[in-house]
Amino acid sequence: MEIFSSGRKQKHNKTKYQLLLISSLKKEIESALKISLEDLADEIRVIGFSCMHCGKCCRRVFGDNRVILIPKEIEKIREFTGLTKPQIAGPFIPEIVQLKKLKEDKNITKGFFEAPEEKGVSFSTELLELTRENIDVDGNIHAFGWMLRRNSNLDCIFFEKHENKCLIYSVRPMLCKTYPFFIEELKLHTCECEGIGYQISLDDSRKLAENLLWRYVSELEDMLAMYKKFVNFKKDEKGLEIAKKKLISSTCTYVVHDSTGNNKFIDY
Repeated sequence: MEIFSSGRKQKHNKTKYQLLLISSLKKEIESALKISLEDLADEIRVIGFSCMHCGKCCRRVFGDNRVILIPKEIEKIREFTGLTKPQIAGPFIPEIVQLKKLKEDKNITKGFFEAPEEKGVSFSTELLELTRENIDVDGNIHAFGWMLRRNSNLDCIFFEKHENKCLIYSVRPMLCKTYPFFIEELKLHTCECEGIGYQISLDDSRKLAENLLWRYVSELEDMLAMYKKFVNFKKDEKGLEIAKKKLISSTCTYVVHDSTGNNKFIDY
């Protein structure tokens, strides 16, 4: 993988839809900052949670385990591991794309530090058709945000399966730290998890509530910054054909939109 441009500033006019999204995000951030930490902690205590250390949330075999990352989380992991940004994160893409890869790839890799370098996302011509709305006139595939990379079996690259251990536990993303809880539209929600329903201490519920609020606000602020910097891209049928030709040579060119701007790189 090779990143060859990032964060380029451009002047552009916003569409009415983009302006509406920006206004909506600003209002949600204002409301999110008013959420009571104590009330949230109380909700968590009522639901209850205790991590079973089963590692199921890190493995695709137990469900969608994509982990969305914001740029500052990627940087934190990069400093801890010494890995490059493209080794840590890839474009946030539809789950169907990587499920197709899992079905076709029978080789199950080991953990990231033991495995050969991963080739990243594997597209097929049919899957390019499914993402055609996000392909520009130059054949670049546009994505909105980053996700933690996964091995060819779609387990997290930092999951040590023999001991059910996270290799970056001290700097793990906030999504992992707050799982199975998340906040959406100002309300607390839970994902499927075997640890739900177990007693949780007052201190642990409060710490979890603090992390949840930090994650919620940080993700909203990052999304707001992304929409403010987002530049519309042109689309036509030629772009899809160009992307297909690139695929024949085993390359995909991505443009990932995030709070830093547009990040363009080639995935081999």
